[in-house]
Amino acid sequence: MKTYTTAQYHSDTPCVIALGCFDGVHKGHAAVIREAVRIAKETGVQSAVWTFEEPPRNFFSPGLSPRITDTAEKKRLVRRLGVDILVCIPFDLATGNLSPEAFFDMLCGKLCASHIVCGFNYSFGKGGAGNEALLRSLCERAHVGFSCVGPVVLDGETVSSTAVRTAVEAGDTEKAARLLDRPYAINTIVIDGQKLARRLGFPTVNQVFERGILIPRRGVYVTRVHIGSRCYDGVTNVGMRPTVGGTLLCAETHILGFSGNLYGKRVRVDFLHFLRPETAFSSVEKLADQVRQDIETAKIFLKQNKSGK
Repeated sequence: MKTYTTAQYHSDTPCVIALGCFDGVHKGHAAVIREAVRIAKETGVQSAVWTFEEPPRNFFSPGLSPRITDTAEKKRLVRRLGVDILVCIPFDLATGNLSPEAFFDMLCGKLCASHIVCGFNYSFGKGGAGNEALLRSLCERAHVGFSCVGPVVLDGETVSSTAVRTAVEAGDTEKAARLLDRPYAINTIVIDGQKLARRLGFPTVNQVFERGILIPRRGVYVTRVHIGSRCYDGVTNVGMRPTVGGTLLCAETHILGFSGNLYGKRVRVDFLHFLRPETAFSSVEKLADQVRQDIETAKIFLKQNKSGK
C-alpha cells in the first residue's frame, strides 16, 4: 500500500476513493472502505482512502474527540482491508477552508477519481457544509461514480466512533470490541518505572498514553500483550497508582509467562475485560494481595474465554 502523509499526494491512474475520518476504522468505516475496494477490483482500477490523521474538530478544540487509533494503527488497519493508496494527512486551515466544491475539485484532480464512496453521515468542505446529497450531485456533474454506504447497526445501535469512545471510557471493552471488530488497544513505547511491582513479585511494563489518544476507564483489565510476533496474556492497571502516591497516568501491565527487558520497545496491549476500578489500598502488602487475586481472576476469565486469544 502506498501511503501519503502530506498534501503532496497524486495519482495518474483512476481511483475509487473512500472518504471519511475513519478514526478507529470500526465496522461502519470498514464497510465504506470494503465497498471502495470491491468497486475498484470490479472496474480494474486502484482503491484509495482519503482521510485526516484525527478528527478535524480537534484542530479547533484539542482533545474534544480523543483518537481511537494513532496514524500507525490506522495505516495497519486500512492495509488489512486491501487498499492500494492511503492519504492520511494532518488537518490544516488550507484544506479546512476549502468550499465543498473546491474540495471535490482538488480531490478529483489529485487522485483521478473514477468513483467516490462515503458513509451516510459524511460531511466535507468548510464548516462541514457539504453532505452526501451535495457529493452525489457533484459526482454526477463530473461523470464520477458515487456510492453511499448506509449505517451498520449492532444490537440496535448505529456503529460510530462516538459509541466506541463511550464504551472504552466506561470500561465496556466487550462492547468496544464488537463495534471495532477487534479489541481496543494501545501501542506505545515502554518506559522506565518505579520498579515497585518487581519488588512485590509482579514485574510490569509501563506505558504512557500518547497525546490525544482515547484513555480507557481507570481500573484493572484482563489484556492481551503483543511483543514482536508473540502474544501473551496480561493484567493491566490504567491509572496513577494511588497506593504509592503516583502522579503519572499510565498503563502498567504484568505479562503472564514473560521475563525480559522491554524498555524502549513498542508494545501493543489489547483490552479484553474490565476487572475492577482503580483502588487506593492502605498498604503495599494489601495491594500485592489484590494483584495476586486479580491475576487469578484473569486466568479464570481467559480459561473461560479461550476464543478471545
